[in-house]
Amino acid sequence: MDSIERRLALAPVDGVDDVWASIGRTDPRHVYGGLLVGQALRAAQSTVGGGRLAHSLHASFVQAGTGGEQLHHEVERTRDGMSFATRRVVVRQAAGVVMVLTADFHDAEPGLEYEPSPNLDIPGPDELQPADRQSKVFENRPVPVERIRGALPHTRCTWVRPVGELPDDPALHLQVLAYLSDHGPSRAARAPHAAVPRESLAQPVSLDHSIWFHRPVDANDWLLFELVPVATGRGRGLSFGTVRTRDRVLVASVAQEILLRPKL
Repeated sequence: MDSIERRLALAPVDGVDDVWASIGRTDPRHVYGGLLVGQALRAAQSTVGGGRLAHSLHASFVQAGTGGEQLHHEVERTRDGMSFATRRVVVRQAAGVVMVLTADFHDAEPGLEYEPSPNLDIPGPDELQPADRQSKVFENRPVPVERIRGALPHTRCTWVRPVGELPDDPALHLQVLAYLSDHGPSRAARAPHAAVPRESLAQPVSLDHSIWFHRPVDANDWLLFELVPVATGRGRGLSFGTVRTRDRVLVASVAQEILLRPKL
């Protein structure tokens, strides 16, 4: 049975230090951006010792991946400090570099706590129907626009969770969150231009993607992605978002920029 955990699986490349290869093939026609980000984070985490977990990542998509082809993740051990570590990952296929990702890791420590109050008017997952089109490896339940009250204009909300039970591995749960985080941001950036016929726009392509992990997460339960368009122009669109648990605890923030230009 296919699963996100299986899709994220990597193996070290024999005879080469800090290079990891995907075990499963990518989808035949498309390389999902969340797969690239999740696998690269997994490769980076594999070189970080102790209990340090990722607190942020920043990815630049260099060119479209080739469907059906293995991915190679080359990890640079940029820095290992007293409480932080930094890794740079270059993802390659035969055609060259597909993505470059920088990830930062931090030892768990206590600190001051604050987060904005959640929008409690957004219905929970048990009140919603599954989306018409479902992924093989995760479920999603979109919140109808008319049921999103008290939010910024063009806000999109979706509850998401993986299919199947994940093992108790905090690093894996962050990698799964990274995988899921590419579901929705591009549509949020396009939302202000819903009246523009899709056939008049070029295929939306992710340019860069960032995540800040605020707290550990249990990805086995539903996660609420609330995404808002920030700005569009000059052929690009940007969306910001938050990720909250079923209990509305803020666990991550997400930002993504996409190509948004008229078709030539």
